[in-house]
Amino acid sequence: MKKEFSKYNKSKTFYSERKVIEYLSNRKIQSNKYEFSNSGKISSIYSGTYACLLQGMYIGYTENERRKWIEYFDSHQREDGLFVDKNYDDRNFFSENGGWGAEHLVPHILVAYDRLQAIPKYELKYLKKYEIYNTKDNWLEKLDYRNIWGSSNHIMNRVVAMQYARDRLRMDFSESIQTIEEILLEKINPEYGMWFDGKANDINSRNEMIRGMYHILPIFYYDNIKTPFASKAIDQIVLSQNKWGGFDKNIGSSACADIDGLDPLLRLWVQENGYQYTSDIKEVVDRAKEWIIFNQNQDGGFVFERNKKFKYGSQVSLTSEKDESNLFATWFRCLSLELVEDFFSQNSHSRLIKTVGYECPL
Repeated sequence: MKKEFSKYNKSKTFYSERKVIEYLSNRKIQSNKYEFSNSGKISSIYSGTYACLLQGMYIGYTENERRKWIEYFDSHQREDGLFVDKNYDDRNFFSENGGWGAEHLVPHILVAYDRLQAIPKYELKYLKKYEIYNTKDNWLEKLDYRNIWGSSNHIMNRVVAMQYARDRLRMDFSESIQTIEEILLEKINPEYGMWFDGKANDINSRNEMIRGMYHILPIFYYDNIKTPFASKAIDQIVLSQNKWGGFDKNIGSSACADIDGLDPLLRLWVQENGYQYTSDIKEVVDRAKEWIIFNQNQDGGFVFERNKKFKYGSQVSLTSEKDESNLFATWFRCLSLELVEDFFSQNSHSRLIKTVGYECPL
């Protein structure tokens, strides 16, 4: 055990939905305004989005709350379809990062609209520049598939939003999405069953490959398309689990690293085997669940990564101190636990919904 973890007692883990709801209530400033953490006192649309998603998952909405949330999101949308917030540094928010910012925010908000049974005020017109109709000379071909984590963020952000626009807003992206899916299926590395150029012959490259799988697989899952070589991908994900149950080389794996491993593992297992699980895969999932629960604090919220300060998108408004809960980590780790519940209950009473991207049930 690493020295910095000696102060934690993993045997005293607990999980309380009631405490999650309490934590969410304590982050509320007023109406639909939420602070990111106890130390991140500035409200923002990122924090509001995670609050809305957690409320939908665990509590539900009164009609008045539903109307106010719709008004809240609509008030932040531009005519091109992107959502903006005055509390962010515009230079950073509109960067080409992929892992945070304007395009990254959209798929989160689209799940919130689905939970609210509503659609955005404006079409997602910004997606027009990402349409693809041929297999050569397009943005998808120009991405780096060795550094797949960053590239896969762009793929998820854009294609998930296209699927939503196709199915909810009746925007004509069907041909483009089909072309993208065909290109991506051709790019799966048959040795690993994932998207990766080269050899994943060390723990860093394996983890990079798994991160990419998490971002791209929901595109196919939502459209009911099976991906090939799934058993090989499952083997790689199982190999990435550390001795504490997380999915990273460090024992203190983050909320992102854990769901990046757990989500594709469960989806691919169900694709290949249904809900019939072996003792081996049950042990892997049980250990992952125990580790995720270990990251819940007494206040009911979850930490992004134990013993480390977190600053989302380099934003002051999205900061939490060491071992401090925050809304993003709470939503992501609760989502991981709901996926585990779906797996063991055979999706019989899922809190997740048939939606694009993040929250689609198994």
